[in-house]
Amino acid sequence: MRALVLILALGLSACATSQAPISDTPLTPYRIAAGDDTLAQRATPSSEVVGEVYHWVHTNEYSDIEKRLRAELPNTTRRLYNPKDGVRVKYISDENVYYWSAKSGQVKRGTWDIQEGKFGPQICETFYGEAVCLNTVEQLARVGVIDSRRGDVFALASGGRPVVGDDGLPGW
Repeated sequence: MRALVLILALGLSACATSQAPISDTPLTPYRIAAGDDTLAQRATPSSEVVGEVYHWVHTNEYSDIEKRLRAELPNTTRRLYNPKDGVRVKYISDENVYYWSAKSGQVKRGTWDIQEGKFGPQICETFYGEAVCLNTVEQLARVGVIDSRRGDVFALASGGRPVVGDDGLPGW
């Protein structure tokens, strides 16, 4: 029986196709809905970027890290993607954070601040009384971020909702 399972597994792996390289060709909503890995690739920084940020965070003082977070985060809109949550948009104001989800079409509002964590400062977002603290290295390395712009591009703070374009992403 084990031999049969092994033969089937080898046969299936031989039929698998290699992953397509990232291109400038627009994605169709069907491909995104089908779980295409292209968005995941776009939202994954290189290991060199993550390594540089990791080194920077672990060799700098708490106040320097907090200063960088406070300089980079407020007044930014980010288009995000991860396989679990799909396409999302996040706007970070000076005190509040707004998430829009392509799955639900709803905007979720919370607050954010920087709190002392086990390994230094971390960004903590609070929604409906429940706080979730995010990995500082991942936030500074932009893990999960497809791209970003300054300002509240989609007017999430005033109740706006992004419109998804033909490529499956909210257009700038």
